[in-house]
Amino acid sequence: MYSSLKPVPFEKATGKVAYNMTNDYLFHIVLQENEQALIGLIAALLHLDPASIIKAEVKNPVKTGHIITDKNYHLDILVLFNDNTIINLEMQVKDLKNWVPRSISYLCREFNSLDHGDDYSDVKPVYQIGFLDYTLFPKYPEFYATYRMSNLRNHHVYSDSFTLSVVELNHINLATKEDKAYGIDKWAALFKATTWEEIRMLSEKDPYIEMAANSIYSSVTDPKILEILRVRDEEIRGDIHRRERLLKQDKQIAEQDKQIAEQDKQIAEQDKQIAEQDKQIAEQEEELKQKDAEIEKLRAQLESLKKDK
Repeated sequence: MYSSLKPVPFEKATGKVAYNMTNDYLFHIVLQENEQALIGLIAALLHLDPASIIKAEVKNPVKTGHIITDKNYHLDILVLFNDNTIINLEMQVKDLKNWVPRSISYLCREFNSLDHGDDYSDVKPVYQIGFLDYTLFPKYPEFYATYRMSNLRNHHVYSDSFTLSVVELNHINLATKEDKAYGIDKWAALFKATTWEEIRMLSEKDPYIEMAANSIYSSVTDPKILEILRVRDEEIRGDIHRRERLLKQDKQIAEQDKQIAEQDKQIAEQDKQIAEQDKQIAEQEEELKQKDAEIEKLRAQLESLKKDK
């Protein structure tokens, strides 16, 4: 049951945030419902002046207040801005070990958006940007990494119309001066914020983050949206728990396989030793046979000598 009391204004909200924007449903709703916040985020990520983005249209909106599942909704945000550029934004807190092929697939899908008969020169630039709450490449942790096709020898970029970026929310501490100059670290901190005090502090000097903050507040104080956030959070936590359990089982199976392989190795070594012992015994038996034959030969000679006398 939800309280019928009217929530306090955002400016006076204190304490823990029920859900933050690492919940992909809240991520989608906030940026879908607040175009200016979306423009501010895109401008930061692409190093643009927000004033240069006239329009940002979400092409795959979700119905606010409707129950969502992974089967009937993709919670990535497909945006067309200024009518000439496509950007796909996705929040992902579960490490499914498939982000690289998945992100490339999304990028290629949107890049291949020409209708039959269109000229290839009319293809729109496409950006795929994932917000991950884990480290994609453990050997190369980085807060904001961008990838493009380039020449392996001289690093010349093949095309700037096909760009893939990753924001690692667990590595805000690795933000560069450039990342900070465009406020990307503040957006990441907003997505991870767990208290209203943190959110208000982040929104004090950035009007776009302030708009996003107000949308977060209006969303998490809406009983219908709050229920969906709860269900979605349980799904995410359940998926993470199931995956951790499967990984634990896989680890146990791998350890058992390792132990069995070690036992098989020991058995094989024992079989080898037994085979070597059997060989030695067989050689010793052969030597004994030869000695017995020599002894019999000597006996026969002795008997012959006795008869001759």
